[in-house]
Amino acid sequence: MKRYGSSLAMTITASALLACAMPATAQGDMSFDVTVTLSKKAAAKLAAEKEGIVVFVDYYGDPKRSAERHANEIGQIDLEQQNEEVAIPGTGGHAHISGAKIDTKRLDWLAGPPKVNLNVASARKSSSDNLLGCDFIDGPLSAVQKQPVTLHCALIEENYDTELKP
Repeated sequence: MKRYGSSLAMTITASALLACAMPATAQGDMSFDVTVTLSKKAAAKLAAEKEGIVVFVDYYGDPKRSAERHANEIGQIDLEQQNEEVAIPGTGGHAHISGAKIDTKRLDWLAGPPKVNLNVASARKSSSDNLLGCDFIDGPLSAVQKQPVTLHCALIEENYDTELKP
């Protein structure tokens, strides 16, 4: 009898450990953090114009064959009906992306892991045009969840070579 109890306890313990070891996305956590930094010229211009910064996020993935009918015009599954936008001050800084708009049912339509595309722009308070050229994210969500990603921005006129992150 004792032997069976020990086996049951080991099975429960192993199951609990496996649940803890599952990737965050398997448990529904789609959040991550980014930090936006600015060139000196961009910081000065945004301050002078009292301009803000907006981070735009789109979650997506590749469809399973059985879910191809749900794919968008470029053959991907959109995981939310409306992209997430996070406003931060014109001085740059931290942005927490919650992933709260994700339709978790759509995760079952994916052939692989969820992906994320993130872009940064000026908030267009002082001008109808975007003033910034910024690094961006496009790739597996799991890669950006490992640690906060730093994205650098400069004025478009500075001709900054943007980088794909992480």
